Amino acid sequence: MNVFDHEGNFGHMLGRTSRAMLNMLQKQFRRAGFDITVEQWTLLVNIRNASGGSQQQLAERVYLDKTTIARVVAGLEKKGLIRRAVSRDDARQKSLVITRRGTDLLARLKPVALASQQQALAGLDPGQLSICREVLQQVYGSILGQ
Repeated sequence: MNVFDHEGNFGHMLGRTSRAMLNMLQKQFRRAGFDITVEQWTLLVNIRNASGGSQQQLAERVYLDKTTIARVVAGLEKKGLIRRAVSRDDARQKSLVITRRGTDLLARLKPVALASQQQALAGLDPGQLSICREVLQQVYGSILGQ
């Protein structure tokens, strides 16, 4: 395969597919009446899963720059979905903690996100999906130098 064949380029195909899935999920959130972006949802899930982490740690987990993280975190805080707390490890640092309101919203968003994922993966059998996951993990490992 010619690496300069844009349509057949693995990175292009991966990015296009990722953006299409995220756009589909955003439309589903809107259709269901939720005032949240996929970007906010992604960070909210990550904050819940690693409660007490810093903005820097969050940025590293989701591969977003500090400016984007700061903007999205401020929006989540303004909506009352997260709060900043003094870090247990370092009093100079702020930890991000999901609020009850944030937890409740995630519970209501979960069926929408699962339905969106099922729609995107429709037609794939478990073997194909397993191979796809293995390939993506291998590519990711190569990028990280593992």
